[in-house]
Amino acid sequence: MNPMIRYLKSHMLIPLIFGILLILAFTIEPLDQMLEGFVNILLSKSILVSDYLLIGGLAATLFNVSLTVMFNLLIVKWLKLKMTGPIFACILTIAGFAFFGKNLFNAIPMYIGIMLYAKISKTPLKNYILVLLLSSGISPIVSYLMFGIGLNLWISIPLAIVVGMTVGFILPVFNSHAIKFHQGYNLYNTGFSMGVLSMVLTAILSAFVVIERSAQVENGYHEILLYATLLVSLLMIVFSFILDPKVYLKYPLILKKSGRLITDFVDVAGKPATLLNIGLMGLFSVALVLGLGIKINGPVMGAILTIVGFAAFGKHPLNSLPVVLGAILAVWLTPLELTLGPILAIFFVTGLAPLAGRFGFVAGVLAGFVHLLITPLALSFQGGFDLYNNGFAAGFVGAIFASLFVIIKPIKDEKQY
Repeated sequence: MNPMIRYLKSHMLIPLIFGILLILAFTIEPLDQMLEGFVNILLSKSILVSDYLLIGGLAATLFNVSLTVMFNLLIVKWLKLKMTGPIFACILTIAGFAFFGKNLFNAIPMYIGIMLYAKISKTPLKNYILVLLLSSGISPIVSYLMFGIGLNLWISIPLAIVVGMTVGFILPVFNSHAIKFHQGYNLYNTGFSMGVLSMVLTAILSAFVVIERSAQVENGYHEILLYATLLVSLLMIVFSFILDPKVYLKYPLILKKSGRLITDFVDVAGKPATLLNIGLMGLFSVALVLGLGIKINGPVMGAILTIVGFAAFGKHPLNSLPVVLGAILAVWLTPLELTLGPILAIFFVTGLAPLAGRFGFVAGVLAGFVHLLITPLALSFQGGFDLYNNGFAAGFVGAIFASLFVIIKPIKDEKQY
């Protein structure tokens, strides 16, 4: 195999895609304008929903996305870890939320906290690689404490760093217990863990300040982002056939899996079949955008990249479609309108795909329906500091429906939590 093809296979095209994005960032706008936008991103409150496309512009956002991804890839390389399905899911999720809430600056305190926990517990840091990569989902607490509550920087910066490190220190242990609550049927397990911690932080902070959130987004880059998603999805599919011309023979191995945590599709069917699934889920996302008639902004792009990422770690078209249909029905059959919150819930509801994969189509539709109704309540509880708000909501939905449906269809072939 050609060395370049072998390298791209081992890294599942990530360096190529985000390397191109980094180059594009320098060609879209003048350098000083891009850097000014990037500084605006770093100094933003970053609480849900902070669309970096609106705050910093397209070039600055792509610069933030690319740098954030490359930084995390370096951590993976430093720990000498291979590109598995779960790590791919984490990297793409990081890329997605670097469009609205994550940046190079606000994630570092959580990383340090997790590293301290690993050192004190005398455990290899690589054991916590997934929770470390995803810990940046609660990074808005750092930005908000620094720039959002009106304190002098000499007070707010140390305060934010200490709080971020404390959250990071707690997260590894708390996350390992959280999975038992929803029994592995919420792919966004870390989002649920951080939602609980965020709820506590919100309660404390609300006693002293009024937490202000915004829902303004930038839809002006819709066509560019739509075509980029389509192009990358097709690239994944083509590359999967380059790696294995008969990849379609292994792909059914993925479709047979429920997707319940922990299901690494790379282990199940290999990287070519996983790349095929990633590409198909990208097309699934494009179809959803076109079918709903919505615009792609920073948050929606984040949702799309999360779907694409978890296509290596639990999601496929068969288990995703029922929960998405359930969420869409919840909009159609209730007074809810297709505003930003419900739109994001329709995409992120795929975190509950394992419920449909394990208990069937009807169970998936019901779970998706309820998830969309619970999501806004979850946001009010956790205050907007947990970027994975849908993961927080999905934890409750997964726990409820798994407990009910297991009575009808007992688990015989999967690990019980």
